[in-house]
Amino acid sequence: MDHRTDSRADDLVAEAANALASAAPAGWAELALSVSATVLAYDFAVTVRDERGADPGQVVLSPVVTDAFQELRGVLYEEDRGTWFSARMVLRPGTRPEVSFNYDEDPRWWPALHPTTFVRDLEVFPRSEEHIPPWLRAILDEGAALEHEHEATGPQR
Repeated sequence: MDHRTDSRADDLVAEAANALASAAPAGWAELALSVSATVLAYDFAVTVRDERGADPGQVVLSPVVTDAFQELRGVLYEEDRGTWFSARMVLRPGTRPEVSFNYDEDPRWWPALHPTTFVRDLEVFPRSEEHIPPWLRAILDEGAALEHEHEATGPQR
């Protein structure tokens, strides 16, 4: 990665963290955002806790947060390696955001996404074969087989 990519990624993380903290209910002590992503589907889940571990209220995600994470997939794309499938951001008042990105582990969508979703994702964010983990290879093979089957049967009337 070059310094421009690092800088843009840092800016996006800061924007998302600020927007998330601004939306947090009074009394929050920890806020955790989990994101699962492909080019066709995104899932955002937020948990918030107060000092006692109780839920102090809901957080409504702003487009600043969702847009930042969508852009981060492109910004953090690495040639041959691809981009991340899931991310986690943890905020605590007065500390820097803790952010991690998962490039290789199965994000375990529930319900499972259609296999062609991952075929499309790989078209946009290509990976070399050595960076396609076994779980993804199995889904891509299934997606390719379904596409081939669909093409072989032709358009339905």
